Amino acid sequence: MHAHDGLRAMDAFEFVRLRREASGTLPLASLDRFCAGLPEQPAGEAGQLNWSLRGRQGERGEPLLDLSVQARPVVVCQRCLAPFEWPVDARVALHLVRSEEELDDADLAPDEDELDEPEKVLGSERFDLLAQIEDELILSVPYIPRHDTCPGQAGAPRQADDAPAERPSPFAVLEQLKSKK
Repeated sequence: MHAHDGLRAMDAFEFVRLRREASGTLPLASLDRFCAGLPEQPAGEAGQLNWSLRGRQGERGEPLLDLSVQARPVVVCQRCLAPFEWPVDARVALHLVRSEEELDDADLAPDEDELDEPEKVLGSERFDLLAQIEDELILSVPYIPRHDTCPGQAGAPRQADDAPAERPSPFAVLEQLKSKK
C-alpha cells in the first residue's frame, strides 16, 4: 500500500461539508505523468511538491475545494537544452459537480462573467486528489519551457540574423507619399 493511497480516494463532498483542511508533501519523482519526458527530479527537499486543500461552500452554496500546489521541478530549456528549475505556485478553486451532465455544461464557451468562475470537476466519494494535484502541476509548467536568458548568452552580442529588420514607421511612409503629391 502506497503512502499516497488516501489521496486517491477521498470523499470530496464530505471534505467540503465538514470544511476540512489538509496539506502534505509528495516527491515529484512519484508523479509519473508529470515526470514523463523530464530530467530526473532532485531527491530530498528540493524535489518535493507541497500541496494544501481547503473545503468550503461558495456564495451560492456550491461545494468548492481550494487547492494550492508549490514545487520547483527541473525542466529542460528548449532553446539551450540545459536543465533548470521552474518555480510553480498554483492556486485554483474547484467546483465539485455530481454528474457528467453538469460537467458537460461547463464545456460550453464561458460567458465573460464565468471566466473567473471556479473550474468544474466531477466530485465523488472516491475523489482522486493525487490526480488533481498532478494535473495542476502539469498545467503550471509551459509545454515549451525556456530560460529568460540562457546561461552563457548574457551579454553576448546578438547575431546579425537575430536582429529584427529595421522597419520604417508607417507614419513616415505616409509622410513620404503625401510629400510626393
